[in-house]
Amino acid sequence: MDQGLKEFARRHRQLRRKHRRLARGYVTRLGSNGVIEHQPRRELAGLVVPPIGVLLISFFGFKIVLFSSLGADAYGRHLSALAEGTMVERIGAVLMAADPLTMIATEVVSRLM
Repeated sequence: MDQGLKEFARRHRQLRRKHRRLARGYVTRLGSNGVIEHQPRRELAGLVVPPIGVLLISFFGFKIVLFSSLGADAYGRHLSALAEGTMVERIGAVLMAADPLTMIATEVVSRLM
């Protein structure tokens, strides 16, 4: 009886989980055996894209502010110092290198200020 109760509790948990997921949206599909099935809608991509976009915008914003406040010469010196450091610092130097987007945005920001 104990094993049967555990199996029932497991199936009950799975069913409650499926119902919670179906309550957030579902897609109706015809199964291979001809039975109409409701499957929870997958929404993983919608949750991942905005945080990545905010992270990229923040990163480029930081680069632009840093480049415009230090100037090209001082920024280059800081990058060369990073390039001679540890592996993490070298990766940081590659990521923080002045790319065309940073240069154009810095010119726009300097005109506005």
